[in-house]
Parts: sequence; structure tokens; C-alpha cells
Amino acid sequence: MRDRFIFGLAMLWVIAAAVILTILLAIPLFAVEMSIFHLSAIAGISDASLWHNYLVLMNYLLNPFVGHLAFPDFVSSSNGLKHFAEVKGLFMLTWALVLVLLPAFVIFVKENLRISFHNALRAFMIVPLAFGIIAGLIGFDNFFVYFHEILFRDSTWLFDPALDPIINVLPEQFFMHCFILFGLIYELIFYCLYKKGYSRIRKQKSK
Repeated sequence: MRDRFIFGLAMLWVIAAAVILTILLAIPLFAVEMSIFHLSAIAGISDASLWHNYLVLMNYLLNPFVGHLAFPDFVSSSNGLKHFAEVKGLFMLTWALVLVLLPAFVIFVKENLRISFHNALRAFMIVPLAFGIIAGLIGFDNFFVYFHEILFRDSTWLFDPALDPIINVLPEQFFMHCFILFGLIYELIFYCLYKKGYSRIRKQKSK
């Protein structure tokens, strides 16, 4: 029972860690896509100004000591600010999970990479592939809508560009690439765990 509990906590840590790494890597990713999709031209401001506005947003979302969001070059509605506050809450929860569950992950790696859990890792590796297939079948736009409907109880995530023009520089392609990035990070972490477990099993069999 203890081993299964540790395994569950460790898997939750992996998911949370993959989310945090994706969020952090979304910062340089935006810099690349800002150029590819000519986002500054869409916003009608310079590249430097748009980059500064994005950093203001990410600092608000990632920094627990920043409690107010105000874009230098974009107006925001109350609903838009409410949604960003909800996103910040989810980010803070994810940070907390990464910190609190780290000991469980370390224990799992040291003690519990046995063959039973080694097989379970393969099942977890299939999950993002399944979601990728679903997104491909229904279209990423529909998948994105369902994703938000599950995470958020209201409709504040449905931005009106006239009231929250920041949404014009956060195109759907950017979020799709973030999802893909998460899938790659997730798979890489589980692959490393699987490989480490396989190596440990081979050593045990060779004794």
C-alpha cells in the first residue's frame, strides 16, 4: 500500500514538473513565435514593447509576490483579469505540488522502480499520445475549448479582443505548441524513468 501511494505521488510530481517546465520554456518560445507570426505588427507596437508586456504577464503568473496585473500597452477587462488570476492560482498550485511532492518522487526513484511499477510507467507514457490522437481527431480548437471548460467553471477565458486585446498576441498556434512541448517533456521524463528502471531490473537479474 505504501509503495502504491508513493508511486501515485511520484506520478503526480512528474505531471506537475512537466507543466512547470513547459511554462518556463513558453517564455523563450513566445520570443520565437512573436517573430514567426508577426505579433507585434498585429498589436501595433514594437517587438520590445510586446516582449515587455509578455514578461509582465509571466511575472504576474509565476511570481507569488506579484498580486496585481497591469499591462503597459494593453487594456484589460475585469473578466480578463479574473481569468488571469485563476490561471495564476493554478500555476501556484502546480509550484506547490512540485515542491511538496519532490520527496515522494525521490523515494520512488530510489526504492520503487521495480518491475510492477516499471510496467505502470509504460501506461503513463501512452496518456499524452492518446490525448494527441483525440486532439487530432476533433481538432485542436475543440480540444482547447474542452480543456478550458474542464479547468475553469465560468466563461471568463473567452476573451473579447475589443476588451482584452492581449488575446490577439496569444494565438491558438502558440498554445498548441505549448501543449506539444508539454507532451515532449512529459514523455522525456517518463522515458528516463523507464530506462532507469529497466537498467535496474537487468542488474537485479544478472546477480
